[in-house]
Amino acid sequence: MSIGALICFLLRATVTAIVVVLASVVAEAAGPVIGALAASLPVSAGPTYVFLALTHPTSFVAASALGSFAANAATIIFLSTYARIATGRSRFGALLPALLVWLLAASIIQAVRWSPLTALVLNAGAFIGGLLATQAVVAVKQAPASRLRATRSDLAGRALAVALFVASVLGLSAMLGPSATGVLATFPIVFVVLIFVLRPRIGDAPSAVLAATGLRAMGGFGLMFLVVHLAVVPLGTATGLAIALVPTLTWSAVLAYQHRRAQA
Repeated sequence: MSIGALICFLLRATVTAIVVVLASVVAEAAGPVIGALAASLPVSAGPTYVFLALTHPTSFVAASALGSFAANAATIIFLSTYARIATGRSRFGALLPALLVWLLAASIIQAVRWSPLTALVLNAGAFIGGLLATQAVVAVKQAPASRLRATRSDLAGRALAVALFVASVLGLSAMLGPSATGVLATFPIVFVVLIFVLRPRIGDAPSAVLAATGLRAMGGFGLMFLVVHLAVVPLGTATGLAIALVPTLTWSAVLAYQHRRAQA
C-alpha cells in the first residue's frame, strides 16, 4: 500500500470514528429513547458506504447494500434479544448472548442469495417479531434521564473501536466480496459501544429501553439500504446515497415526534 493510499485509508476510519463518537455523546446526554434514535442514524454504515463508493463500482455498492438490507434483520434480532434479557443481568451477561445471536443470524443470512423482495419479507418478519417481543420493555415508565458526561478515556475508547471496525470493513471488502461486505457493514457497532459504555451508568432497564427503541428505528434504517440498492446504479452513487437518507431520517423524526407527544 502506498503512502497516499495509507493516509486516505486512515483518514476514512478517523472521520467515521469522530462522527460516531459525537453521536454517542448526544445519546449519553439525552436518555435512552432519544439516545437510541440518535444511534440508529447512519453514522457508521453511512460513511462506510460513502468510502466504499469512492473505491468500488456502483454494481459493488448496490450488491453490498442488498446484503446490508438483509443483514439489517440480524441487527433487529440482536436488539430485541438484548432488550429481552438485559434486565437483571450483568453487562457482559446480556451483551455477549445478544452478539452471539447476531453472529448466528448474520451467518445464516450471508449464506442465502437474497432478492429485494425476499430481503423485504425477512426484515418485515424480524421487525414485527421484535415489536411483539419488546412491547413490555418500552411500556415500562422511565425516570427522567440524568445528564452524563463522557470522560476522555471513554471517548478515546469509542473512537478506537469504531475506527478499527471501519478499517476492517474497508480492508476486507476486496477479499470478502459485496455480499459479505454488506453484512459486515451492518454490524451494530454504535449500539454495542453505547450499551457497553452506558449500561453501568444508566442501569440495565434503561439500556433495555435503548435497545427496544433502536429496534423500532431499524425499519427506516433498513429501507435506506433498499433505496441504495435500487438507486445507485441508475442514478449514480452520490444521488442514490443522498436519496437513501430520506427514509431513515424521516422514520427517526416520526419516532422522535411520537416520543415527544407521549412525554407531553
